Formats: sequence, C-alpha cells, structure tokens
Amino acid sequence: MPAVAGKVPAHESSGRDTGPELSPLSNLDEEFRQQQKVNAPKWTKWQDKQIETSIGDMRQLSNETVIAYSVLNSSDQPVEIVPPQIQITGRTAAKKKKKEGKGIISDQLEIRDYRLSATRIEPGGRADGVVVFDRPNFKESTEKLFLQIAQADQVDRPILIRLPFTPPISGDGK
Repeated sequence: MPAVAGKVPAHESSGRDTGPELSPLSNLDEEFRQQQKVNAPKWTKWQDKQIETSIGDMRQLSNETVIAYSVLNSSDQPVEIVPPQIQITGRTAAKKKKKEGKGIISDQLEIRDYRLSATRIEPGGRADGVVVFDRPNFKESTEKLFLQIAQADQVDRPILIRLPFTPPISGDGK
C-alpha cells in the first residue's frame, strides 16, 4: 500500500523535531519520546532468550492504556522482534469430576496504536516502544494481563510480562 505524502505509518518512528510549524505531540508520541530518553532502564533477563526487557510508564487515558517499554539485545547476534501484543489469560471454571487439562483461556486484545524504534536490534542495541490498547472494563479474578514481546524466530515462545490491570498513572500524570 503506497504511503500518503507527508504521512508516517503510526508504528514507525519519524525522528523529527517538533517546531512551530508542526502539530503538538500526541500522547503516544510523548510517551515514546520519554521512553527513548531513559538512560539506564531496569532490565529483566529471560531464560533462553537473547533479549532483555524493561517496562517504563504505564498510564490510563480514559479507557485507553499506554505502556512504554524497551528491549535490549544482550547477545552477540542481531535479533528481530515483532510488533507487541496484549494478552489476557485466565482459567476456566473446572468441574470437580473432570480431571482433564486445566482449561486455560487466552485472548489477544486489540492494539489501538504502537511505536517501535526498530525491529532489528544489533548486538548490545536497544529498541524502545509504546503500545496503546483499550483496557477491558472488568475481568475475572483469575484473569491476568500481559505485554507479549517475541523474537521473530521464536514467535511460538514469546516473553509475557505481567501488567497491572489498573495502571498506576491516570490522565496526564500531573
């Protein structure tokens, strides 16, 4: 699909500076810029993974949830990551007589928008991202919310980062 002149796809970083002739930054762009400015995020290592992750600000704007994150390539080989996903998982109510599987349910939530500074990360390199999604109004007590980040060569074994159902920051945080 050809790009419209002057339009940058929502998931690509434009890297431009805002000046008086440009429109103000959206909440998504502002969160993305803030995450890129974090010099030393607290990294989480994952067993059998070439990447480490860090979660930045989590913010609620009306019914939308905005999550900033970073990914570090701690290996000696380049890695490619796929766009983020948000997953809600839980257990189904099990009947006492039934002793078969645990009945785990999992659904992907629709992503409203995201930014990702790079999909290919060189050794020692870092990619920053922000994801926006509509948080459900309610959930069952057994359900949990996760940010799903995966390497392109391991999409069947993603990293699942547990998120609070209610983000710690509301509105513009002021």
